[in-house]
Amino acid sequence: MKKIIILMIIYAFMLGGCDNSSQPLTDKQFCLDTIVQISLYDSYSSDILNHCFDICNEFELIFSSTDENSELYKINHSQYKLESQSISDDLYQVISEGLYYSQLSNGQFDITIGAVSSLWNFQSDTPQLPDQQQLREKLKTVSYKNIELEKNSIRYLNEETMIDLGGIAKGYIADKIKEYLLEQDVGSALINLGGNVLCVGDKNDEDFVIGLTDPTATSNSLLSLNIADLSVVTSGTYQRYFEIEGKRYHHILDPQTGYSYDNGLAAVTIVSSSSIQGDALSTICFALGKDEGIKLLDSLKGVYGCFVDNDNHISYSQGFKQFIK
Repeated sequence: MKKIIILMIIYAFMLGGCDNSSQPLTDKQFCLDTIVQISLYDSYSSDILNHCFDICNEFELIFSSTDENSELYKINHSQYKLESQSISDDLYQVISEGLYYSQLSNGQFDITIGAVSSLWNFQSDTPQLPDQQQLREKLKTVSYKNIELEKNSIRYLNEETMIDLGGIAKGYIADKIKEYLLEQDVGSALINLGGNVLCVGDKNDEDFVIGLTDPTATSNSLLSLNIADLSVVTSGTYQRYFEIEGKRYHHILDPQTGYSYDNGLAAVTIVSSSSIQGDALSTICFALGKDEGIKLLDSLKGVYGCFVDNDNHISYSQGFKQFIK
C-alpha cells in the first residue's frame, strides 16, 4: 500500500524573457492545508504581497472544519445548534453559496457532508476505510435541507449535521484576494491556492499560460491554456487519495454513499470568471459525470469545462477549446 498526496494540481507557467522587469514579485507559503503561491507582475510591494497571505490565514480561522478555533468549527459543535446562531458576513456568504450549489446539484454536492468527511483521513501514513456502521449512521445527517440560513444567522435542523466548506471556501478566498489586489491598484497577478488558480488581468499584455496536470503522470501537463482575468479550478482523483488492495479512494465523496465517486472520471477543470463558482462546479461536474456535467455547463453562461476520464480521454463543454494553447 502506498500513499501519495499531490498538492499542486495545476502548474502556472510564468514564461518570460530575460528582462528583469518581467519577473514577478512572488512568495510561496503553506496555508489552507496546501501550498499557496502568489505572484505580482505590476507591483513590487512586499506589504501587499504579505497581506495576501494574511487574508488566507484570516479566512482559515473562519472556514476550517477541523481547527477548534475557527468560526465554522464552533458553529458545528455548538450546543445551541438547533437555535438560531449569529455568524459573520463571510461565513454567511460562503454557506449561502454552498447551499445554492447543493440545491443546483440535487445534493450530489452537499456542504453538510462534514460528519462523513471527518471519518476519512487522506493524510494518514496508515490509511484505513471508515467503519461501515459508523458511516451509515453519519450519512443520515447529510442533507443541505438541514440548514436554515437567514442574513447572518444559521440554524441546524439536525444537531448531528456538520458543514464542510472544503469544496468551495478556497474559491471564495481567491476571489477575496483578487478583490484586495484590485483595491491596491494591482492589475496583473497570479493567485494559486494549491491548484485553485485565479488570474488578475493578464501578464505583461499577454495571456497567462496555465498547465493542467496529467492525471496519469502528475509531473506532466496534459493541456496548456491561455487565460486572462479568469479562474481555473480542477477537481481530480489524484489530488488527495490512498490505495488499499489496489483500489483508489479519493477525497471527492458521494453524499449518498459516503465513498469516493467512481464514475470513470479522473479530473474536471472549470474556467470561469469567479473562483468560488469554479470551485463548486468542478466538484459538481465531477459528481454528475461527463454527460450530465457537460449538459449543466452548456446551460450556464460564461462557464467552461473539460473532463478527463481514467484513460486520459478528454471531453469539452461548449466554448472550452478557445482557451487551449
